[in-house]
Amino acid sequence: MTWLWVTIAVVLDGAVALVGGLLPERWLDRYQPAMLGFAAGTLLASGLGEILPHAISINGVTALGWTAGAMLVLGAVEHASARRERHRQRPVVPVALLGSDALHNLADGMAIAAAFVVSPRVGIFTSAAVVIHELPEEIADYALLRVAGMAKRSALIALGAVQLTAALGAAGTLAAAGTIADANGPILAIACGMFVYIAVFDLIPDLVRARAASAALACLAGIAIVLALS
Repeated sequence: MTWLWVTIAVVLDGAVALVGGLLPERWLDRYQPAMLGFAAGTLLASGLGEILPHAISINGVTALGWTAGAMLVLGAVEHASARRERHRQRPVVPVALLGSDALHNLADGMAIAAAFVVSPRVGIFTSAAVVIHELPEEIADYALLRVAGMAKRSALIALGAVQLTAALGAAGTLAAAGTIADANGPILAIACGMFVYIAVFDLIPDLVRARAASAALACLAGIAIVLALS
């Protein structure tokens, strides 16, 4: 049953890559702060309130080391790929942008699968947060590919193709959790590190710059919903 839940979540996450050519930019500008706020709150509450305690119950305080390590590695990868800088520069190199997106999606797939290892409820909440925070990211990627000269159809096909790495990450995580007895603790701790890093270093700075009351309220709502249903 876990495989089914993860498959549905990864397919939905992949579908986000195709909405760049469908959603009007005005709509995104209006609701982006609230969307990112809700995603940040949900990721923090799921990671620190649900996934990390479960990892500690399996591996003890060693789980904290895996969480910190995941944050450091993700930060190093993001710095090396200069993902955020490429989103602010014109023109971009499509291959570099898509390669960075593939790594990002691989991590998303791993995190989604790890959340479902805890429970379907935790998986659903964290998958929703991943999908919500991916929406503006994928629309930005689509726009940059178009500016770089790619045709609309080619850009959408390319973004859809790199989403396959999310499926690889999810499948690898579930396979490890099911075949290696001691893998669940580190897997969950790593997922927590990914969630906390994305929320603290990617989403919250954007929310602070936006200075939108809706973003803060949505963040608190995301935290409250996860905790209330814990």
